[in-house]
Amino acid sequence: MTAEVLREIVAAAMASPSVHNVQPARWRIEGETLVLLEDTARRLSVGDPRGNDAAISLGAAAEGAVIAASGVGLMTRVERLSGGDPSGLRPIARLTFAPGATPDPLLAVLETRASWRGAFLPPSGEDRAAAQAFAGEDRVILSDPAAIAAAAALYDRASYGIMRGRAFRAELRHWMRLSPRHRDWARDGLNAAAMQLSGIEAAAAGAVLGPLFAPLSALGLAPALLAEASGFANAAAVVLFYRTASEDPFDSGRAFHRLWLEIDAGGLGGNVLAALADDPAAAASLCAAHDIGPDRRLVSALRVGRRDGAPFARARLPLSEVLLD
Repeated sequence: MTAEVLREIVAAAMASPSVHNVQPARWRIEGETLVLLEDTARRLSVGDPRGNDAAISLGAAAEGAVIAASGVGLMTRVERLSGGDPSGLRPIARLTFAPGATPDPLLAVLETRASWRGAFLPPSGEDRAAAQAFAGEDRVILSDPAAIAAAAALYDRASYGIMRGRAFRAELRHWMRLSPRHRDWARDGLNAAAMQLSGIEAAAAGAVLGPLFAPLSALGLAPALLAEASGFANAAAVVLFYRTASEDPFDSGRAFHRLWLEIDAGGLGGNVLAALADDPAAAASLCAAHDIGPDRRLVSALRVGRRDGAPFARARLPLSEVLLD
């Protein structure tokens, strides 16, 4: 085990998903182990006041490191840590390595997975079959067009309800990079290229979520302008991902990352539908409609489909900021 091998593991794990692409994971090499920490300055105080989404993001980062380590023949033990740090870095987990692993089947897509916010191609029977292959004990696959349409309508209602919060919109805009001139365009957050927005669409999004929201809402126009139902038009499926209600969100995040990698490995793209899990009424409605019991919690949902071939756009912090001295 060398520091260079550990650096390579961290570099690969940096491709892991995080809420709003805030990238809260920080790493420190301690001997032959890696310590995962949370940069608490990147916590979403409005959208994620209890740190649930942060914990899911950190679990995803840990699983990314586990998968990356398998590529160099290392098995990983993940030990949870606790405590605080006056520097704003909260210890999350220690990763200890031992030889003997075979490459994880999801390793091939670990660093190429990304949220797909562009158009889907019309789904073929093969695409729907690929989506059904994601079925498992912790997910429900909605591939019937009527079920997808119902999920789309529910998502738009839930999303608009959340967007009505002025503080939430302000926090969201803080993490949106709507112009390539933004200083953090290629570093973090949600840039217009990743969201598949043209320059005009990006400017319109900034206005609708900013100064025009109140008047447009008063006129009843905001819901239609914010609706994403068209993004579901060619979806091969909507995947509802749930876990035991008492499970640590960190562990849910590890499982969620693997699900998303399965989607990419299956040749499809995925886009998170966070509002379906974040809105209690929407989550309860979906759970009731699809026999997800009261001892389970809807963690997230994704719409999946065949990507149209446009290039991905990714924003990532440099390794020098993520791997601490």
